[in-house]
Amino acid sequence: MGMTLTWEPLVSSALWLGLAVCAVAMLGWYAWFRPWGISRSYWAVIIALMGLSEAILLTILLNPTWLERIPPPKGKPRLTIVVDDSASMAVKDLPDGRSRYQAAAEIAQVCAAKLSSQFEVQTATFSSTVRLIETSALAKRTPAGSTTDLAAAIATSIEPNRPAGQALLLLSDGNHNAGGGTPQVMGSVAMARAVDAPIFTKTFGSDAEIHDLALRVQATQQLSFVGQTVPVTALVRRRGRAPESVMLVLLHEGKEVARQQALVRGNQETEVRFQVLQDQRGLYRYELRVEPFEGEVTQVNNYGLFLLRVVDEPIRVLLVEGKPYWDSKFLARTLSSDPSIELVSVVRMTEKRYLERKFTRPKPVPGKLPATAVPKKGASKPQDNPLTEAWKVLSNGADILADPKVLGKFQVVVLGRDAEPFLGDKAVANLREWVSGDSGALVCFRGQPIAKLNEQFQGLMPVQWQPGQESRFRMTLTDRGRDLHWFDSKSSATSGDALPQLPALASTATVNNPKPLATILATVAGAAGEEKPVVTYQPYGGGRVVVVEGSGMWRWAFLAPAFADHDVTYGALWQSLMRWLVSGAGLLPGQDMALRTDQVTYGSDEPATATLLVRREAGISQIPNIELTGTGIQGVQTATAVAAGEGPGVFRVTFGKLVEGRYQARIAGQPADKSGATTAFDVRELMDEQLDVKARPDLMARIAASTGGQVIDKSTPDDITRIFVEHIERGRPERIRRIMAWDRWWVLVGAFVVWTTAWGLRRNAGLV
Repeated sequence: MGMTLTWEPLVSSALWLGLAVCAVAMLGWYAWFRPWGISRSYWAVIIALMGLSEAILLTILLNPTWLERIPPPKGKPRLTIVVDDSASMAVKDLPDGRSRYQAAAEIAQVCAAKLSSQFEVQTATFSSTVRLIETSALAKRTPAGSTTDLAAAIATSIEPNRPAGQALLLLSDGNHNAGGGTPQVMGSVAMARAVDAPIFTKTFGSDAEIHDLALRVQATQQLSFVGQTVPVTALVRRRGRAPESVMLVLLHEGKEVARQQALVRGNQETEVRFQVLQDQRGLYRYELRVEPFEGEVTQVNNYGLFLLRVVDEPIRVLLVEGKPYWDSKFLARTLSSDPSIELVSVVRMTEKRYLERKFTRPKPVPGKLPATAVPKKGASKPQDNPLTEAWKVLSNGADILADPKVLGKFQVVVLGRDAEPFLGDKAVANLREWVSGDSGALVCFRGQPIAKLNEQFQGLMPVQWQPGQESRFRMTLTDRGRDLHWFDSKSSATSGDALPQLPALASTATVNNPKPLATILATVAGAAGEEKPVVTYQPYGGGRVVVVEGSGMWRWAFLAPAFADHDVTYGALWQSLMRWLVSGAGLLPGQDMALRTDQVTYGSDEPATATLLVRREAGISQIPNIELTGTGIQGVQTATAVAAGEGPGVFRVTFGKLVEGRYQARIAGQPADKSGATTAFDVRELMDEQLDVKARPDLMARIAASTGGQVIDKSTPDDITRIFVEHIERGRPERIRRIMAWDRWWVLVGAFVVWTTAWGLRRNAGLV
């Protein structure tokens, strides 16, 4: 281990030289006047030691430093060459006619061979997962992965503790399309930067253009009442030179029931809507198709599946209010006008007087509509269900939530304000069990329902409140709120964008700290500019809890002439909310078990799953198996329902990876026509990689710049190897340890001995 002594003066050379001359002159003058009684030899020793002390001080100002070269860590640094083998790398858009993958594989092979003497080289391929591979096997591999996951490729290839160092050579088109998007990629890049692992990137491909039409169904599963019209909405997108005028077809059980022309401009999605209805309960499978055109790259994404679950039992809603308010009056009027809702309203008039109102309709008679009915403009209503209202006065309506049998009859409970008489300890405990075990839905439709929340009830709520001054606000939907499509997005009068134009709501409580599982659907800007939640929900066991802040929403149903265009917004909001709550809860009216597929379309490379919900009463008996049939399997395949741990009565069913086809699952032992006994889904080859083949050099450049690597523009493997070695050498400078002379113990001890000896001799001679 070699060491070199260097001088790094603490003062300028001129100043040091001046100090040295002054010190020598003063010492010479002092030595000339030798005190009487001290021998010449004794005085010479004293002067020599004093001169040595001055020399030590002057040497300190010169700051002598030893430079010690630190040897590199044992072993070679690791180089991981990661090659993208997703389907988009099969595109042949390079100048020499080769595919992106062929060029990447050749570069990987040459770099691995030439750098193996300086690095510990390993090669890997990636798409949705990362796989180590022999370099010689790269050329034999066919790029066919369904996903490009750059985040996984980076995170899997770095090693947290690698003293000898490491680097990555990333060969890809940069088109990350896995979950999390670019933020997920940059999170993995931060991990690489933290362990000092530079990433060198080489981007393959260009802005390749494809010609394609794609269809995407919104709200792929919906619930309706017998004879109720339900919208089926699809979004159509064109790429490249696909035609702008397209034809969409709606099919039921393979038969066409409606078609519609649409105009799709630019690269934006265009919304197309059909209306469907059924007059008998059951599960109905619809398919929407956009007709293909000559030269289309694929037709796999030209269709989408839509499942309509029709029930003949109404949604039973309980509305409770602590005092008569306009809000509850207009809400009761709106809910009772929906033919799929059976409403019971209980309002506390005085301490011992509760007014109960029941709104009911006779059960619809099936058979009045054809099995694949699609309503047309001007068509009359399928049947007339007159609304019947019955009311009575109760002396003890406060116990309605405390009785499990009474509460079990409802699917939705709506709480107004001043609800303390309804929410005793027993009622709250029963309410929690009902939401969790019976898939109930609880709605607090005017914010905090009681003045003081106990711990049990607060556990149900998705938000926390603190008292504040009364304020007025107008809500705005979040992106998640828009995704629910509670409003007609084609009409500006009934779309969610109209909410800020409606009369303001009032609130005396401030919302703080949404729970970790809470989802915010609408917000309002706070005084400091921050967004505060206005409509929030969270799952609780098998059910949901929703909080809608603010009083005065009844004005939306009784608008002034200036807001006449938005008359239907109030009704659309509450009817959509009720349907969303019940369909999302899983257990519909009249069901003790329900089977729900988690998606209506699965990729062939992902496992198909479903959820089985069981009501408390039915959960006592043995949980049945699930039978799967379809075009991709022979006979009947049986799967077992396993407790999901998400609350009582929730079970997970896994069918595994299936080949492309159409499938139907059924609860074993249940009649096929029983509500909730069956569900359906499709399995198809997902084509995202083949459809989105545009290279992303911008993302690859960000990856390199953020880790201290380099973007490699050269095309030949030899050039890439040379650039890589040069950059690595520049990035690994010689490491040197700097040791000050005064950090050496023996130097300090020597200086102390000299000073002490000089002082001792002077004292012995009688000098101060």
